This record gives sequence, structure tokens and C-alpha cells, in this order.
Amino acid sequence: MESRNYQLDEARMFADITDGTAIIINSTTGIYYGFNEFGTAIYENLQEGSSTGEILSAVKAIPGVPDQFESLFETFISSLVGFEIVIPVEGKEPRTAVIDPEIARKDDFVPLCNEYKDVQELLFADPIHEVDVDEGWKPE
Repeated sequence: MESRNYQLDEARMFADITDGTAIIINSTTGIYYGFNEFGTAIYENLQEGSSTGEILSAVKAIPGVPDQFESLFETFISSLVGFEIVIPVEGKEPRTAVIDPEIARKDDFVPLCNEYKDVQELLFADPIHEVDVDEGWKPE
């Protein structure tokens, strides 16, 4: 896997991290994504400027990391890119990745990104989607 830097696609995605779990909402589709704690830790490192190579190295340095972790990591990053949650960026200042070994072990070194479509209609029913950039929200 080629080492790359990524960041949240802020033009379309809204992110919140609560109690170690990231929830990301695609404002154009109404689909949202939830990460487990280990996936959230990887996502946070990406957001803070760590490259995929730096994150991979940090996790591989944890005692007990399974042999198949690199494949799991590639699948996770591919899902973030495929769901268009993150976009590649160039020129980020290098940053050492920091992964809590307890979080990695708790989730068995498996970062997860789950896609949820169950509230699309509710998200689009919210009048915030009807806000004009120049004039604001004008309820009828």
C-alpha cells in the first residue's frame, strides 16, 4: 500500500466524535457512517496529518498485532475513500501516528466503517437543507 495523506471531504461530510466513536454524515446523500473505536483512532490520525504509512507502522509496532492487519487496514482505508469520506491531500506536514494499544486490542485490530441508510429521508426532511447561502432559512 502506497503511503498517502487524507482528510475529511468537508464540502460534503460532517463529522463528530463522541465517546471514541466517529459518526460522519454525507450531506448530499443523507447516508451516515459509523466507526468502531479502532477505526475512529485511525481516522483521527488521518485528520491530524498522519499518513497511512505512519499509521500502519504505529499499529505494527503494537505487540500482538495479527499478521493480516495490513490487509484489514487497506480494506478500511479503501472503504473511507470508496464512500468518499476522505480525499487525498498533498503537502501535509508529517506527523507521527499515535495509536492506543488498548483500543486496538479491544477491537481485535479490526478497524470498521459501517454505512447506514436508515435515516436518509429524515435527514433530508430537516429544513436546514433548504437554507440559501445568501439569504438564510426562510420558513414558509
